[in-house]
Amino acid sequence: MSNLTQLTSDFTIGHLPCHQFQVSAATPGQVVAQRFEQEPDLPGVIITHKSQVLGMISRVKFREQMSLPDRVEFYGLHPIRSLLDFMRIPPLLMEENWKVDDAVQASLNRPKDLIYEPIIVVMENHSFRLLDVQTLVMAQSKLLAQANKIIQKYRLERQKYVENIKQEQAKFQVCNELLKNQKIQSENMPKIPSVQEAALVKKAENLAQINQRFLTIAKLISSEGRQAFQATFQGANSICNNTDKILGVGKAIASDLEAVNRTSRTIREAIEQVRHLAVQVAVVTNQMGNQPSGLSQVSLEIGRLASKTFELGTQMEQIASRFKLRVHELTEAARAGANVARAVTIKIDRAEMALLELDELIAEKDFNSLTAITERLGVKKSVAAHSLVKEIEHAEVAVSELEDIVKHQDSSQYLIQKIQQALKSKKP
Repeated sequence: MSNLTQLTSDFTIGHLPCHQFQVSAATPGQVVAQRFEQEPDLPGVIITHKSQVLGMISRVKFREQMSLPDRVEFYGLHPIRSLLDFMRIPPLLMEENWKVDDAVQASLNRPKDLIYEPIIVVMENHSFRLLDVQTLVMAQSKLLAQANKIIQKYRLERQKYVENIKQEQAKFQVCNELLKNQKIQSENMPKIPSVQEAALVKKAENLAQINQRFLTIAKLISSEGRQAFQATFQGANSICNNTDKILGVGKAIASDLEAVNRTSRTIREAIEQVRHLAVQVAVVTNQMGNQPSGLSQVSLEIGRLASKTFELGTQMEQIASRFKLRVHELTEAARAGANVARAVTIKIDRAEMALLELDELIAEKDFNSLTAITERLGVKKSVAAHSLVKEIEHAEVAVSELEDIVKHQDSSQYLIQKIQQALKSKKP
């Protein structure tokens, strides 16, 4: 229990000074009377039965009953419960966490003859205490006094703040008047630009000149860039035309290869005939048993023919090897040209985007329309670049097919067919 001088706004009735005086229902009334005589501050007695509250008798009500004739002898010798049953006063029980203001309201809401009856406080450990209503009211009075002090303190602080605000407002009014007077004086005085303002104006003029030079250079870059792009497109087209020429050379080589193959077949047939003739000579020689001079001459001619045929076959193999080397070089050159043309088109696309952004900047500075520039670059890119990419793709396909043809060494007809297909696919 706390002292009433230490009360705060969050105190409950459990913090207030209470009394602990409870007896069982069988306790004689004389024992209660003696306790009241010994402790004048006791506000009443709590009557319990098996840890349950049956009721409460205050000191005032107990004395009222004992002051009547013959009550002392009767209730003094009998259990205190008999007096409680006779009085039939309902007790007011409250938990210890009740606020002081709520407890006062609940106490004042009782009948008038019971307003000052003590309150039974139920503690957390289920024990019981008696709280005098006077103590409760005094606690509320102290809390109200503390609240009034706090309110008065806030009022004084508010008054100080109001005074400060008024002083600041007065200062503001004085400053405002001074500013108005200065403004009037400055309006009446002739305007002379300061050194800083003149320097700023000069810097602004320099920036405007630099900006104009930048716009001129940007226009020149844009014009020269478009001319360079046109020359680059022409170079890429020239690469595609060279690829077409390479395909034409491949076609001519294929025709020569067909002639070589025909010669090779003729030689093969001649070799077969020589072999057949040699076999016949050998058979005749064996049948005759000796070798006439005429047959010797035939054998000699056959040997010479075989030697020449062997030399001719060797030469044809050398020609075929050189042919394969030349075709390989042509295909590599065509593929390199196609790759270069593709890389050029990619770089042209990126450069065109950069020039488009530059044109947009120039158009914003000159306040010109950007629609004509965008349409012009868009048409150029969609027509020239798209067609050039198609040409490069066709050239790459033709070169790949020509390289596959070279790998088939034993099929001249296959070579001619593939070159013809490539040439047909190249035609528009």
